[in-house]
Amino acid sequence: MTTFQAAASHAPVALPTWLRRLAAALAAPRRAAPARQSLDKGATAWVVRPLGRHISCEAGTLWLAFDGEPQDIVLEAGESHLCTKGTPLSIHALSPATLRVS
Repeated sequence: MTTFQAAASHAPVALPTWLRRLAAALAAPRRAAPARQSLDKGATAWVVRPLGRHISCEAGTLWLAFDGEPQDIVLEAGESHLCTKGTPLSIHALSPATLRVS
């Protein structure tokens, strides 16, 4: 039987500061800037990755439904919801509405 011995390990070469910062920036989760949107009555908007996002109803009435979830949420003007689910979210305007996703 042949036995292999690993070569002596050497300490990794330190990366330049700019390269470490670049790697950290690429690894960090990306957050879109808060988006404000107006919806006509009957219109629907989608949030593909809602987990951790705030949905705020600034005007009108919104109906929020997560794919595969039995319970829906209705928001009136001035109300908001923190999304704790990662499944796609549909936002339907029950009346002309303005919403903000942050």
